Amino acid sequence: MEIGLLGSLLVRRDGVDLTPSAPKLRQVLTLLVLNANALVSVDQLCAELWGEYPPLSAMTTLQTYIYQLRRKLRLSTGQAGAPFGSCPPREYPALLTRVGGYELRLSDKKSVDAYRFEQLVERGKTEYAGGQQESASRTLKEALALWHGQALVDVAAGERLSAWATQLEERRKSVLEQRFAIELDIGRHQAVLDELSAAFRAHPTHEAFAGQLMRALHRSGRRPEALEVYRSLRTRLVDDLGLDPSAALQRLHQEVLADRGGAARPPVQRPGQEGPGERSPAERNGRPRPGPYLSPPAPPVTHLPPAKIPSSQLPPAQLPADIGDFVGRSAELDEVEAYLGAEAGSGPGVRLVEVHGPPGVGKTAFAVRAAHRLRPRFPDGQLYMGLSDVGEGAAPLADVLAANLSCCGIQRETLPTGLDELAQLFRSWSADRRVLVVVDDVLAASQLGALMPGGSGCAVIATNRYQAHGLATGRKIVLPPLSVDEGRNLFEAVVGPHDRGVEADAVRELIGRCEGLPLAIRAAAGRIAARPGWSAARLSARLSGDPGLLLELPAGTQSLLSTVKSSYRHLADEHRQLLQLLAGCDRPWSLEEVSALLPRHSGDPETLLEHLVDVHLVGESSSPGHRATAAGASVYRVPGLTRQALMLLGGAGIDPAEGAVSLVKSAQD
Repeated sequence: MEIGLLGSLLVRRDGVDLTPSAPKLRQVLTLLVLNANALVSVDQLCAELWGEYPPLSAMTTLQTYIYQLRRKLRLSTGQAGAPFGSCPPREYPALLTRVGGYELRLSDKKSVDAYRFEQLVERGKTEYAGGQQESASRTLKEALALWHGQALVDVAAGERLSAWATQLEERRKSVLEQRFAIELDIGRHQAVLDELSAAFRAHPTHEAFAGQLMRALHRSGRRPEALEVYRSLRTRLVDDLGLDPSAALQRLHQEVLADRGGAARPPVQRPGQEGPGERSPAERNGRPRPGPYLSPPAPPVTHLPPAKIPSSQLPPAQLPADIGDFVGRSAELDEVEAYLGAEAGSGPGVRLVEVHGPPGVGKTAFAVRAAHRLRPRFPDGQLYMGLSDVGEGAAPLADVLAANLSCCGIQRETLPTGLDELAQLFRSWSADRRVLVVVDDVLAASQLGALMPGGSGCAVIATNRYQAHGLATGRKIVLPPLSVDEGRNLFEAVVGPHDRGVEADAVRELIGRCEGLPLAIRAAAGRIAARPGWSAARLSARLSGDPGLLLELPAGTQSLLSTVKSSYRHLADEHRQLLQLLAGCDRPWSLEEVSALLPRHSGDPETLLEHLVDVHLVGESSSPGHRATAAGASVYRVPGLTRQALMLLGGAGIDPAEGAVSLVKSAQD
């Protein structure tokens, strides 16, 4: 019997094509073949055929499918006149009924092309390990020749078979990379140019194929075409994924630009020779092979050049791109680096830094800059968990955690669905690793608690909309507004070096209007950069007539108005009411005045004020000159731009609650 899975499904016995045509029969047969000589449970078969909601007749229907397969493929449990139900001789293929399921028994698994593929790949790896590069290349080429299209291309796949098809395709790409690596290593760059070009066309965002094609073209004296490959890859990565090419590919690009040595060959790494600071694939993954006889994409073969290791086996590197015009924050960055960059075990538990500050102060940019500086200290990976959509109710927290676990190499279809189970799995995965986690835009302490890694060698940088009092461990970094000089440096970095009438006094006035908030400065500078005829004086004049314009100017995907709105919408009614009243006048308030301003039964004034301070919508300071009682020594004020944003949102200055105006006036008297 011959069975083909690497392309269209094919079953041939004694030269006769016996391939089933019914979709459900093909599904059952394929799942049995992929688990040959092992039990496939009834539950697994039903889930593959009907998903979560099998029909009431599922068992009867499945038994019918098994009977039809036995009859069509001559796989009955009785052979040569033996009673039905007896066990056939070992040399005959059979479809056996077992307790709880079925087993497809194959005496020779070489009858399945996918298994022959695996055997040839293993032989090629052994040959390469023994220094037989020519033979290894021929063997891998023979293995790849077994493919006649996409895996399981004409099988109606449920969840399990879809996962298998994806895994087989990834394995194929991995082996193709390995063969190209050997060919380039022995100097056959021209011989594989056509195949490399075809592979890159089929996978235009595959960095390994792009790098190998660049090397082959460069060594063939076709440097312009090598540079075009990089340009094409970068365009697709940026447009489709919002990512830049990897650091290794960028270095190769520089080599080609400089025309250094015809893009020197990468070093060959022999079996068992791990790179400096590297762990073996088994140590990195800690997972058993997932199938009884066919493995999904296997761990990378470590005896091939390091650059050819499949990306699925690399440590996760999920940090957003660092911004090039980041300014200031040197002392805060040094503090974070000194605390989180300490050696593992130097302190108890996971190290945590919480970053606080008002809307628009640059918390995310700061966290990303700090994380990039710390990358070398966390070789097992860096994760980024953005919670903006979670806070807005658009995505469950479990989805964010599941997405990051899949980036860590854990198959998505094997993940649990509950948040508690996902959090436990994340702690287990990170327990013996050094991983840096950036959690951006935390809304509640419970969110951060679910995303904490489990290893003492791990660290977390969290940007918070609020000042958490429930998490007492770690360091808290409060980002102040930029100084005038820092604001000017940021402004000039965004506007660029060209003189557009950006005079010093007008720039100083514009930065003052931005209150030192990087988001506002970046938005104002971006508007001038986009308008060659504009100057800081012109924009400042426009802002004088329309103060709300600054709030609505976009800086990337955000505006100051959107950040204030995001915080405001999560306030309880009593906090919104107090914020509206405070924003009604641009002045500081004492606790005594706030108590008089609030309607009865609104809650404790000091508790309400403390919450607004914690979410950075109200500033708290000491003002000896301001009238205040001993119980209310602090004074409270809504920052100017936040106040204007609240007015635009309809939260202040628009028909205040009846009696509030008179209370405000009496407080001013």
